[in-house]
Amino acid sequence: MDETHRRTWINISAFELEEILKDNLENKNFFLLDVRNPTEQEICTIPNTDLLIPVKELSNRLNEIPKDKKIIVYCKSGVRSKTACEILSAEGWKEIYHLKGGILEYIQNIDPDLPIY
Repeated sequence: MDETHRRTWINISAFELEEILKDNLENKNFFLLDVRNPTEQEICTIPNTDLLIPVKELSNRLNEIPKDKKIIVYCKSGVRSKTACEILSAEGWKEIYHLKGGILEYIQNIDPDLPIY
């Protein structure tokens, strides 16, 4: 990966994601992207997730992601979503947000009723 694309996204906490979700649902200016696998999404998902694209498929499905919205990316713990952020950044997306700690942090801090896997 070209170093010029490194860290061109912003890390956000589960608390920050929750604020974004609360403040922007009416005029939704963000796109919530889950880069886990379908079997993981069947277990639990963050409300208002727009699309599931497993990180291994992301490069071939970029046309499904809008360029005119903030892209918020999450996975289980934050590793795959960092890879997804690198891909999106290298392909020209500008407003990319990475959920630190992934859905596990979201469950721990925001919605403990979701199952941990």
